Amino acid sequence: MVGPGGGPPAPGAGRGRAGAPGGRAARKPVQAHVRWRDVPNSVRDWSELTRAQRTAASAKIVAVAATLILSVVSVLVGVALHGEFVVRPSEPVSSVNGDPIPASRYADLLALRRFELSRELANAPTSADPRDPSHPQAQLSTLTISAATELTNAHLLRGRAALDGVGIDDHAVNVALYEFVSGPGDVADDFDFRAAFAEIRDQTQLDSRTIRSFMADRALADVVADRLAADLDPAPEQIRASQIVVLTEEAAETVIAQLDAYQPFELVAEQASTDPDSAPDGGDLGWLPRGLMPDAWDEAAFALRPGGYSQPISTPQGWHVILVHEQSDSRPLDPAAAERRRQVTYDNWLQTLRSAADVQFLLTPEIIDWATRR
Repeated sequence: MVGPGGGPPAPGAGRGRAGAPGGRAARKPVQAHVRWRDVPNSVRDWSELTRAQRTAASAKIVAVAATLILSVVSVLVGVALHGEFVVRPSEPVSSVNGDPIPASRYADLLALRRFELSRELANAPTSADPRDPSHPQAQLSTLTISAATELTNAHLLRGRAALDGVGIDDHAVNVALYEFVSGPGDVADDFDFRAAFAEIRDQTQLDSRTIRSFMADRALADVVADRLAADLDPAPEQIRASQIVVLTEEAAETVIAQLDAYQPFELVAEQASTDPDSAPDGGDLGWLPRGLMPDAWDEAAFALRPGGYSQPISTPQGWHVILVHEQSDSRPLDPAAAERRRQVTYDNWLQTLRSAADVQFLLTPEIIDWATRR
């Protein structure tokens, strides 16, 4: 192919289409031909409507869509409410020999104990150690678990008491209720029981019947504890003892070295002991019968002669060094020691019941969350 002037053809020459600028042919637009009879009926019908008819039809469509949406939302809300107020309250937090304890009862006890412990916390001395398990703050921190245990114990208690023919009357329940409503400490002369009880019901959102049922459990526990304590020796073997409690065996060996160097036991206890109850008093525990302290503690302490101190003893509370001041086989128990022995005896009795029963804890985070919100 020869270009202008006889030279070689220009680059790209001969590649274009005829009739197009620069040698390219023009592309013809493609037109779609749609026959009216091929258009769907719904579109043809819609196009043939007047503006007023289209407006009315649009409103109907919106109304139908809104109705469908509201129906779906209503179903979802209904399902949620059913779970919140029907399904969740009946879910078990535990079972005792196949008998379920429902979450509704658990939520009620949480409300009652939260009120009670908060009231005790407000009246607790500032010097009290909040890490002590008996401190209201410590009890509040473990309440979601301990409430399920308390309900289980109450169920076991009622079952055993019924078998043994032990019961309570309305007077016992009324006494327990009065003690609960009046709270810790002395009761003022102008104390208005009815007004205080009404305020508690408002704060806890519990009715009188529910609160009385919990007081009935407490009254029954007191009756059983009294019966168990009545069978105990009123003047058991006792020792008057002191102790030093530390966290590690190495610290306990240091205490022994100090005592071997004739440092006063009371002074070492005040300086080194971690027991918040006895350390300020030089480790003094007063008179104790067997059974109030861990078994390892009892075994070591009751083997000591007056004036002697033990080697380090390990218990779940730490490492103990024990000093025995006196021994007695005939001394009546002090009221505080008698009450502690009564409670320990009752707790051991409950533990025996739990060991013999088929107890299953079924508490879940979802139930805890629901009960706490409720």
